[in-house]
Amino acid sequence: MKKILHFFKNKPFLKHIGIAILLLFLSMWIIFRWLDSYTHHGETIEVPDFTGVKIADLNTFVQDKKLRYRIIDSIYDPKGPKGIVIRQDPEKKINVKENRTIYLYVTTQLPPQVIMPKLKDKSLRQAISMLESYGLKYGHPKFKPDQCANCVLEQLVKGKKVEAGASIAKGTIVDLIIGKGLSDEKVIVPDLRGLTRSLALEKLAEFSLSEGVPTFEEPVDSVKEKVYRQIPGPSKEANIRMGSSVDLFFTNKKEKLAAAADTTNNPQ
Repeated sequence: MKKILHFFKNKPFLKHIGIAILLLFLSMWIIFRWLDSYTHHGETIEVPDFTGVKIADLNTFVQDKKLRYRIIDSIYDPKGPKGIVIRQDPEKKINVKENRTIYLYVTTQLPPQVIMPKLKDKSLRQAISMLESYGLKYGHPKFKPDQCANCVLEQLVKGKKVEAGASIAKGTIVDLIIGKGLSDEKVIVPDLRGLTRSLALEKLAEFSLSEGVPTFEEPVDSVKEKVYRQIPGPSKEANIRMGSSVDLFFTNKKEKLAAAADTTNNPQ
């Protein structure tokens, strides 16, 4: 044994190896201690409840909590309050390390926009299905006599027509005017000659009739042109079914309008 100890004492390189190993363990101990201090190893904090906090108050809310947050999605809730946190990840009361990022889901202030689908000429069932697929709501139907039974005649929002392709808020209520077929009730055909198209359409609506195929002479000027001919012609007796259509012919030629007026004043 003494010979072995004497051997090591007289070998300087072995002393150096021992010192190197000691320094290595000492360095590793210092590094691990520093990492524990830097990462707060074993130290956690409880995640608070973000639910209901307003977006504008989030910075103040996390100021003393040693946490960070990030809004990753916004959801539109027409029935709930706007601009608040409704969900979080991680959930409340879960222990996490300091400076952990909490991911938040909030309610948006404004509803997303969608495109109004083309519902006109669709069946009522098709129209309702399309409204649901676009995130829109089906409102109250209004029925009027028309040759196309159960067909969508107009699509309205708050009483105003909305054309297909228009941008509209998701969740908007869309009312539909639905054709109920021709009624057995008969009405007279009003005399529309000499009227502009807008006035002629108003007159037709008064008698529960609809416009058929409009024909305009060249050059087309649907605002100034007036009716000079109609099919069927005006009648004094109820001889056409309610909801039927009347074809209108328009012109801005004075001689044709004068001839139509003369026929009106001097019926054959």
